[in-house]
Amino acid sequence: MGDPVLLAHGTFSNHRTCGGLARYLASRGFDCWLIDFEGHGQSNSVEPPADFETLFLSGTRAALQFVHDTSGSKVHWVGHSGGGLAPLMTMARQPETLDKLQSLTLLASQACQAGELPSHRLILRGFSALTRLLGHVPARALKLGPDNENAAVMLQWYGWNLSGQWTGTDGLDYSRTLSQLHNLKHLPILTLAGSGDWFIAPTGACRSLQSLLPSDRKTWLECGVQGGYSENYSHARLVSSRSSAREIWPRIADWLLDNTAKRATIPD
Repeated sequence: MGDPVLLAHGTFSNHRTCGGLARYLASRGFDCWLIDFEGHGQSNSVEPPADFETLFLSGTRAALQFVHDTSGSKVHWVGHSGGGLAPLMTMARQPETLDKLQSLTLLASQACQAGELPSHRLILRGFSALTRLLGHVPARALKLGPDNENAAVMLQWYGWNLSGQWTGTDGLDYSRTLSQLHNLKHLPILTLAGSGDWFIAPTGACRSLQSLLPSDRKTWLECGVQGGYSENYSHARLVSSRSSAREIWPRIADWLLDNTAKRATIPD
């Protein structure tokens, strides 16, 4: 069995979002695992509804520990959107998480820079008002994804992007904490952004997130026509589309193979 890869979805999504990529990576020799965060896919909801931090922190800790212990090896984490922010928030709060990671792939992930343009801020305020009114985001009705999202999750994300500050409910500054996390220095990090992702995770915002991470093993890919791709990839199509299967998934697999260290057996 090859090295373990844990694939994580973002908001409005579930494990099926990363299913095609997981099957492809498995065909390339990796031992692939998929997660459904609380209230998504086959995972049960809990009360009270979690905010963004609680949703992704709790699931990340449990899933990473399970895959690490089951496989006996460090884990490649591949996260789309919020699924990429999940391990970063976990590392900021628990730096020892790095001991379980072999690499990190961020697919269209950004935390607090979707509101830099006035038009984007107007959209964020509109969605915030709608979310408060309905108590959730009707993702299926709005064609945002297969799973509706609870208000607490999205209101926290709106707040980060309206303020430009990625700050926890307890005041933890994630950006500053991660930028000073020297244990990140040797972690291989691959960041992909879609040139057509104009709102949720603009390329500049994704690049800013990668830039603050103090790793000396970072790779950046902007997926668009100017970079030789067949299209300017949107937020969703970057991870799940026939085009991404043809020209993005192989690049992820090649990068993972290049950054696969010799398996280290976990001592008893």
